[in-house]
Amino acid sequence: MAKLLAALLLMMVAIGPACAVAPTSRADTVAALDRYRTDFAKIRGYGSLSTADRNYVLFSDAMRRVLTEHVKPFDPQVLVDKAEDGMKKKKAENPKASDRMLTEAALDSMLGSLDPYSSFLDAERYRYLREQTQGEFGGLGIEVTMDEESGLIKVVSPIDGSPAARAGLRSGDLIARIDDVAVKGLNLHDAVARMRGPVGSSVALSIRRPPATEPNTRVSLTRAIVKIQPVRYRLEGNVAYVRIATFNQSTSSALDAAIEDMRRQAKGRLTGAVIDLRNNPGGLLEQAVQVADRFLETVDIVSVRGRDPEESRTYRGTAGDLMAGLPVVVLINSGSASASEIVAGALQDHHRALLFGSRSYGKGSVQTISSLSVDTGIRLTTARYYRPSGALVDCFGVSPNLEVKPTHGSTEETHPDPATCDPNAPVPPKPQVWLAQDMCPDVMDKAPKPDDDRPLECAVSAIRNRLTGTLAGGE
Repeated sequence: MAKLLAALLLMMVAIGPACAVAPTSRADTVAALDRYRTDFAKIRGYGSLSTADRNYVLFSDAMRRVLTEHVKPFDPQVLVDKAEDGMKKKKAENPKASDRMLTEAALDSMLGSLDPYSSFLDAERYRYLREQTQGEFGGLGIEVTMDEESGLIKVVSPIDGSPAARAGLRSGDLIARIDDVAVKGLNLHDAVARMRGPVGSSVALSIRRPPATEPNTRVSLTRAIVKIQPVRYRLEGNVAYVRIATFNQSTSSALDAAIEDMRRQAKGRLTGAVIDLRNNPGGLLEQAVQVADRFLETVDIVSVRGRDPEESRTYRGTAGDLMAGLPVVVLINSGSASASEIVAGALQDHHRALLFGSRSYGKGSVQTISSLSVDTGIRLTTARYYRPSGALVDCFGVSPNLEVKPTHGSTEETHPDPATCDPNAPVPPKPQVWLAQDMCPDVMDKAPKPDDDRPLECAVSAIRNRLTGTLAGGE
């Protein structure tokens, strides 16, 4: 099962308590934890493990949270099986592993088996995630996932302005070697750990760019403090272009400032807006809601549903439209995930915007981050989110109204491993579709140049020539 790592860039989180619904009896939980204590002692090779031992307390706290807070129920004995797999592997790799090392290996294995997004956060990862929500952190600036077919690390998206973006890494690239270490055979956590390092130090990545079957590019990157500028903007004539790179604490306020500045530059004569969410892997739920609300009135934006139906929550918009009803086009691709899909799905469902590009990633779940100790935590998938239409985003993603591919770079799409998807989930209804040839014939008829951004050009042309004066996507 592919495990999408948001430790390089947070996708979507909710900080705080999760819903609590006990799926198992107390006796079943106690029995599983008693077995864990017995087997822990056997694996380490001596003594017994007290219920007062701080490492046991750490593990038991995490397992109880899984049993009460995760969006799906689990058998506590199965959780212990997974934990023991991690301990045995760690002991085989390091016969002198300490109790803390064995405990963290157990937590890593147990939590990593739940779904592609839940994980144990050791001291480094816990600090890293908290820094990311504030918009600045150290690293290469890429979000990655494990590619099950090749056994390599796949790039989901590079962050704008990051070392990875400057080096030319693209969505869909496969990382085959990190320095001189082959990625195949490493787990995702170990591979990411090798890519991290002190700010200012370098790392070499050997890249396989599909459809190539062997690594064909080697790039050297210097680790840096990645400062995420959530919003960039410019005028395309009288069309406002807004690039939203991530949803951190300042995204919605930066969007407000961008539109105000462009309206002033255009002397109040804006004809519409293009909101570019391509390769935006997400961020904070509250910011996604606020950004969608900037273009919607008092309507539903997203529903978050966890284990307890009574704890489900629907987020609604407030009165006022930042663009005053002018047409809006949203650009998406398979690197658009999580919070990006909330915005795109809400604007599409309410016929407030047309979506141009290709199907979004399909990451429709909420992760709650909570502490286990002073310097460690866990990230649990505690809910799934649903579009205003009732459609589930998880795995399905959001489909565009108009499919238009870039004229350069990789067109390979990245989506979750189908094995991680709910086989019983209803398929979302297909959106109304348009052809690029009809919506932006002036763009499609000309011979493309290497540096053309055809999806953006098509969106600007559509606003100028087809959508002016209408609510884009309206009936």
